[in-house]
Amino acid sequence: MSPNALALIELLIRERRALSRFIARYLDPSSTEDTLQNLYLKASSVPGDPPILEPRGYLYRMAYHHALNRSQADARERRAMAEYASDLADASTDGQAQALDQAQLREISQTILALPPQVRECFVLNRYLGLSEREIAERLGISKSVVGKYVLRAALLIQQHQRGSRA
Repeated sequence: MSPNALALIELLIRERRALSRFIARYLDPSSTEDTLQNLYLKASSVPGDPPILEPRGYLYRMAYHHALNRSQADARERRAMAEYASDLADASTDGQAQALDQAQLREISQTILALPPQVRECFVLNRYLGLSEREIAERLGISKSVVGKYVLRAALLIQQHQRGSRA
């Protein structure tokens, strides 16, 4: 691990509370902890050259950009879900051909939004935005097999919820 990475990690550990409050200005509480963990991973991979002269400023800038990216991704996800629900409702004009009514669409949307953040993100990127597991893995910095497991987990949870709501 580079000297820069060590300095950033030590600072992150010391300033965890303050960083958490800083990130919470931009994100909801559940995303704040995920962002801190991702920030740790990013900080641990910072190269040693050139040396960072202001590690605190660098760390807070990293946190700000990470929170901003997460906020924008969440907003895109919500828009994609709303568009998908709208497209499903508009796609079918025949009452019998319509597989889901508005109440079911709302339930599915709520189920998807209730998924754990990284599971939801993998599912939406794969199923609604059409990204491959490899593309998602590269984008999120996780393995391809984890992406596949998350997408499958999300699909199973949605299916379970649908079965539970019909019963």
